[in-house]
Amino acid sequence: MSSSIETFRSSEVSKRFGFFYDEAMTHPIAVERNGAARVVMLSAAEFERLSRLDHVALAPEELSNEAINAIRNADPVAESYDANKFLD
Repeated sequence: MSSSIETFRSSEVSKRFGFFYDEAMTHPIAVERNGAARVVMLSAAEFERLSRLDHVALAPEELSNEAINAIRNADPVAESYDANKFLD
């Protein structure tokens, strides 16, 4: 699990479920069992937001003109030029 997610043992979560329920409304909570984080508690709103991001890539013809123009006019960050070495 990412270090930015607080992790708690499942036994602790089950004993203090109401507390962790409230905590999960403000930030994700990882639940650990047998030494490994197995599930993450998060608000339904955050789950819905993440679900909307989980989609199949669009074909170019599916992009809006605004999106195409944004891509055409985007300035790459300097670090992206370093990635060119992987193409050689």
